[in-house]
Amino acid sequence: MYLMLGTGDVGLEVAERLRKLGKEVAFAVTDSRQADLLSGRGFKVELWDPSSPFPVQLLQQAEALVLVSQDLAEAERMLEEVRGLRKGSLPPLLALVPDELFELDFRTGGAEVVLPLSQLVSERLLAALEDLEGVRRERELRELLLSRRGGRMLVVTQINPDPDALASAAALKRYARAFGVEADVACAGEVGGYPQNRVMRNLLELELLDLKAVDFERYALYALVDVSTRSNSALPERIFPTVVIDHHSVPASEVQGKFKDLRITGAASTLLAKYLWFGGVEMDPPLAAALAVGIVTDTLHFTRGVTPMDFEVFQRLLQKADLDLLRSLQSSLFSKEAFDLLARSLRRAKLVGGCYTANLGEVEDPDSVPQIADFLLLREGVSHALVYGLHEGMVRISARTKDKSLHLGQILRELFPGFAGGHPGMAAGSVPLRQLTRVSPQNPSFRASLDRAVARRFLAKLGLVSGRRRGK
Repeated sequence: MYLMLGTGDVGLEVAERLRKLGKEVAFAVTDSRQADLLSGRGFKVELWDPSSPFPVQLLQQAEALVLVSQDLAEAERMLEEVRGLRKGSLPPLLALVPDELFELDFRTGGAEVVLPLSQLVSERLLAALEDLEGVRRERELRELLLSRRGGRMLVVTQINPDPDALASAAALKRYARAFGVEADVACAGEVGGYPQNRVMRNLLELELLDLKAVDFERYALYALVDVSTRSNSALPERIFPTVVIDHHSVPASEVQGKFKDLRITGAASTLLAKYLWFGGVEMDPPLAAALAVGIVTDTLHFTRGVTPMDFEVFQRLLQKADLDLLRSLQSSLFSKEAFDLLARSLRRAKLVGGCYTANLGEVEDPDSVPQIADFLLLREGVSHALVYGLHEGMVRISARTKDKSLHLGQILRELFPGFAGGHPGMAAGSVPLRQLTRVSPQNPSFRASLDRAVARRFLAKLGLVSGRRRGK
């Protein structure tokens, strides 16, 4: 049971939210009118006369105390009264105070946690202003689409799209349709770089076009989603983007577009979910699940680049998402082969100057490559990870880094032009084996030859080894 000491607007709101979560809530108040009001709303209430001892049995039943009285004198009197009664295993106390000036006094008085109301107000105000900005952007995009009603839009993702890119593209397609614009989704590179991608495409019935085969003349609008530059999307130079929505930090000078939304969040799915909500566009359970997975994967389970908006949107998505689908998407994070390859990669991985490199050899499922790169980056002392393996004549490469000064997408593009790209912290490539080595996979020297062509060049680019090769 949560025992609220005193009452007030904030305390009542907290109590109502706790009750919605299935928690038992009781109040101890000094005013009979407050007691009647709370009783009328279905709360258990203890009317306490300050001239009498505080009811100890009520304290013993509580798992936490929350001092919410907005009368400062009453709050101080209540804190002093219960301080002498809270001994041993009696519950901890959180105190809400008017502002930071009273924080030290209440901590000294025995409150384990003190939260200034001014801080709550400022945080809520900032969140409200953030939403106001989102509403403004949504209206601007809606007006743009309505002005092109009946036209067709091409939505382009990053090269080698991840689950966040696919979910965001599907959401933008749904949003555009609501305002009279049909859309197709296209990308360059490999789509199967993540195990969730195949499941997501099927359940969202998302058809992906090969950007190289697209007839651009069919479209009146072009959108970049989860990417903001041509170099990371393979959008031809002659095409000017109409819409750009991305959550990555990119210099403004590199971004072209009529409508641009470049807010820093953990995932593009966070931004696209807001567009649907602010626009009043229906979001079905599969799309909600896909957007939730987009947030989880791009923030690496809320450990990378996450913002308060990501948490807020994710929690709201869970209320709408198809939870069975969400579980199936989550369970595909590590395939059986990925676990086998992980054990093998840990034996073969080499750590050079904070960079883990792992040659996986032949892989049956190319989705395993980025999974293992994500895992290796989590290891202690690792700043970068490079993982690669051979699949059906193509060398699948995944790179990850924690170094904010690097841009892995640019590095891989320079090392393997035309076959790789990505973002600053994560990038991928799919390079024909013949472009890297003429040594046959059956030859005993094949592994060393591939290591020189991939890992050594990458390490040299990072300045961790000499770029010179030894003689054959």
